[in-house]
Amino acid sequence: MIQQTAPGHLESDGDTTSRTQWSSWHLHLASNAQSLLDRVVNDVVAPTVQSLDGAPWFFIRYWQGGPHLRLRVGNLSPAEFDRVEGLLRERLESAGQPATGESPFGEDAYRTEARLLARSEYGDDADVAALHAPGVHRAVYEPETARYGGPQLMSRTERLFQMSSELVLALLPHVSTPQARSVLALRATVSAAAALGDEAEQAAFYANSLLAWRSWAAGFGCTQEQLDQLCRITRTTAKPLDPAQHGPFDAWHAALSELVGEIRTTTTTVPGQILVSHVHMLHNRLGRTLFDELRTYAWLADAFPASEPAHGAR
Repeated sequence: MIQQTAPGHLESDGDTTSRTQWSSWHLHLASNAQSLLDRVVNDVVAPTVQSLDGAPWFFIRYWQGGPHLRLRVGNLSPAEFDRVEGLLRERLESAGQPATGESPFGEDAYRTEARLLARSEYGDDADVAALHAPGVHRAVYEPETARYGGPQLMSRTERLFQMSSELVLALLPHVSTPQARSVLALRATVSAAAALGDEAEQAAFYANSLLAWRSWAAGFGCTQEQLDQLCRITRTTAKPLDPAQHGPFDAWHAALSELVGEIRTTTTTVPGQILVSHVHMLHNRLGRTLFDELRTYAWLADAFPASEPAHGAR
């Protein structure tokens, strides 16, 4: 399990400006097996959010304190809060039990992996927390307002979080291989980049994102030779991909296009710097690792080469 924040992750700036009052739960598991995390998405998160009466929600996968899912639900009354928490506890009690082959994740294994992940983190996540017991844990959601363009964009940002989460809930039951996940991640990334409009800007987005992920992986301990091997794209693996065809990500692309328009008119931020985080969170929800995400950008930078070197490239 390697689930982490994207390169350039910013510590929460403490501004929790939002029109939504969020409740948050962390669903901790005894194993980091992807099959277990997927099962909890499908059998715990999905039926619970489907029971909501229009309340906003989204989820992510995370590693701090042990493998878990973070579920956020907005604007719950006290009675509805208790109902949702009860459903989570009841369903996790069954679906959260490791099955055959889903090896328990002990303290030593957790700390070994968490120390590596924490090296690239900021704030509280730079320190390795104790391994949490399996179960439903109440938590506090602190919006990363700086990372997503400021408090004025958070309502739109959180709607995009929900749209991304809904896409994964719809797609995940039909994903049976790592290759299928990779294809979905590629398609989603192209749909996000297409929101930038200009083909040259899309190509620069792929090149700069690849450079950022390579830099992260180098800090994680990968050698240049290992990175070159990981990022090598052969003609047999490269398949045509039409940036104008979004498939299941059509509505997500449209919403990201609106976000890009607002970023350009209300901030001085380069839109790609925010889009990369939305792409990262979709990879996260799909259960793609950071190295898988590096491969996504290697593939796309090869398929859509930039006319100029990426910033920082030698």
